[in-house]
Amino acid sequence: MPSAASHRRINEAISAMSRFARSPKLDVVHAERSGIDLKLAAYGVLGQVIAHGPVTLSELSHLARMPPSALSRQVKLLEEGDHITRAPHTGDARVALVQATARGRAAHDRVRRANDDLLARQLAGWTDAELNHLAAQMQRLLADLRAGLPAPRAHEAGPEPISGRDDDADGGLEA
Repeated sequence: MPSAASHRRINEAISAMSRFARSPKLDVVHAERSGIDLKLAAYGVLGQVIAHGPVTLSELSHLARMPPSALSRQVKLLEEGDHITRAPHTGDARVALVQATARGRAAHDRVRRANDDLLARQLAGWTDAELNHLAAQMQRLLADLRAGLPAPRAHEAGPEPISGRDDDADGGLEA
């Protein structure tokens, strides 16, 4: 059984990764490298729209693992930037569907390429085997941590995909 010290080290590493991923500096770096002024939270939502759209806002909340209020802010920013469009559902006009625009797909691709280039430079000293092992261990850790959480209530967002790039359309940049 792992020691309390091991658990503390993992908790400290998770906290450091979380702070890093939420850092406004990271948004600035990606904007400078991609030429796209899109916060990483909005980038993640856009990735889900690209992968699953057209999609209802309720479905998107589940896919993006965001409460509706937080999702609403990201959707508004994406709409204002002409990255997504919102239209009434043909079967129920009370329900809105969002889908990516050509501009949104291009922006997502540019940010993804900038992130790929940045990671390639930052992790140049790692082998593919090391990176693949780390990714697998991180996925395992995430799955184990999520398994220990209580089930979300009906109004809360559901689980986000963790299986890899095909399902995790934000390209690894989780907000």
